[in-house]
Amino acid sequence: MAEQNAPSATFCYFRGARFPSPPVSPQGLELVESFGVRDDDVFVSAFRKSGTTWTQQIVSLVTTGSNISEVSRIPLGKRVPWLERAGLHADAPPIISQLKDSPSPRLMKTHLPYNMLPKQAREGKGKIVYCARNPKDVAVSLYNMRQINDMLQLLTWEEALHDFLSEPPANLWWNVIPEYWCHKDDDNLLFIKYEDMKKDLRGHVVKIAEFLGRSLTEEQIDEVTANCTFAAMKENQATNVSRDPLIQEKMLKRGKEKGIEFVRKGQVGDWRNWFSPQQLETFEAFHREKMAETDLTFEDEE
Repeated sequence: MAEQNAPSATFCYFRGARFPSPPVSPQGLELVESFGVRDDDVFVSAFRKSGTTWTQQIVSLVTTGSNISEVSRIPLGKRVPWLERAGLHADAPPIISQLKDSPSPRLMKTHLPYNMLPKQAREGKGKIVYCARNPKDVAVSLYNMRQINDMLQLLTWEEALHDFLSEPPANLWWNVIPEYWCHKDDDNLLFIKYEDMKKDLRGHVVKIAEFLGRSLTEEQIDEVTANCTFAAMKENQATNVSRDPLIQEKMLKRGKEKGIEFVRKGQVGDWRNWFSPQQLETFEAFHREKMAETDLTFEDEE
């Protein structure tokens, strides 16, 4: 059972989907549909714990054009703010309302399902970089996030796995990811896989740069790649918030006590260290049933 003294999870619901509140803002969610999208806007989208931070870092550095090492030390949340997040202070408006006057190009992250993205983005305006990850590794990463974040309710691995498989339909991985996959051929959406980035990081830096219309020199490509390895991101306070003393004190004390960091392993196939044979059998049967109508597949090896 979850620890009795763990904080109770609080949620808000919007169009049938469940969101943790905080940090997601109900007021912000209301503003997303009508958000005015610019042609050079970039949305970094992913299911939770599926390579969002990694993709944000790549997109941010690709769009910088120069002085990449210096920019990489600016907190990632400032470079690529969270579209549906509440304001950082109690009396601050939601992030989305603050983005209205931000200079171009605006980079934004989101965990929203495709059907909840801004209407103009769904109609082809701006660019969407979507990163998907093997759901077994997603489940493990979500569990470990609960272990480090003081704001989240502690669950056992068994409880966390059950929660992942029984999310509301609008949030369920097996509904969200196939919907994005259906739009993989849209001109303004680039669908990438976590596992493919692990195999060829430099190639994906090039692919993302080309998709965003950014012309980088070979030297710049190498520098972006070097700044986006897991080793580099783990040591970088701008990407690994566990290394930020203020954030650690505010919300990651549990992680410090457990010795688990926000940028943890970044491995493909770590799920093998967590699933029991029975859990794996149940999970894979569920996965086969839900994915029967799609050709989307994921690899299990590095």
